[in-house]
Amino acid sequence: MDDPFYLFMHIPKTAGTTFRSIVDEQYGFQNVLTYYNQNSTQLLDNLEMTLQAGFHNYRALIGHFQYGVHLPLTWPSKYVTFLRDPVERAASSYYENVKIMSPAVLDGDGKLMSLTDCLREREQFFANQQIKMMIGKGSMETIDLHDLERAQDNIQKDFIFTGIAEYFDASILLLSRIIRWHPCAYGKLNSGTSKKRLKGKDRSTLRRINYLENVLYENARDNLLTEMRSAGGKFDAALTELSKFTAEATKNGQHAAHALSDNHPAIKIFMEDA
Repeated sequence: MDDPFYLFMHIPKTAGTTFRSIVDEQYGFQNVLTYYNQNSTQLLDNLEMTLQAGFHNYRALIGHFQYGVHLPLTWPSKYVTFLRDPVERAASSYYENVKIMSPAVLDGDGKLMSLTDCLREREQFFANQQIKMMIGKGSMETIDLHDLERAQDNIQKDFIFTGIAEYFDASILLLSRIIRWHPCAYGKLNSGTSKKRLKGKDRSTLRRINYLENVLYENARDNLLTEMRSAGGKFDAALTELSKFTAEATKNGQHAAHALSDNHPAIKIFMEDA
């Protein structure tokens, strides 16, 4: 396996459903291990053994796992993830949990709690979850400045790419050139989550409790924007072309990622200009 084994860390509510479709298109779903809604950590615990076994061509793992799954591996590996604005991600997480009536948003009597009540009673569940996944910390644990620095160090050391959900198409284009993916189009999946207008108090609370995570997010976003500017006019033309294809796919209900035909000259030029 010339390329590293890729660990696509899907942080919840960061456009990961669409990204999973793209990963399946690139490698074939049969060559991608998935870790979603698992009742145990058996897959992660036995990952090295799974990769050592024959009769497969596993290229990647994708799912809701934390940083650290690479530690037992003898295979070369690299992480890829997407970050999202911490306030918007936390709010989206609340509404997703409401939709499935998760215990995370229910009180002791099984009644649904408002976001305001959740932030008062279960603050840590909505605080700095992206950092916690980046350092392998529990969802209800608190973090400090040292944890932020650990997350930043992990990104520098073990992440080949950190995308930004708000710049998804641009992120996919840059990532594709880095790890030599073939051009593909995709519709936006799982985009129907209700986007409620946040109360001013709730927004302020989310901003306050995610202060450290916002530092991580803004740093990653600024790095991405710098990459986009450095990529120049060829990147701009390719991004315009890709955005057109993805908009058409979404409009036509063609949500699963699919290879592009040969009619994508700007993307082709950008990809070959590595």
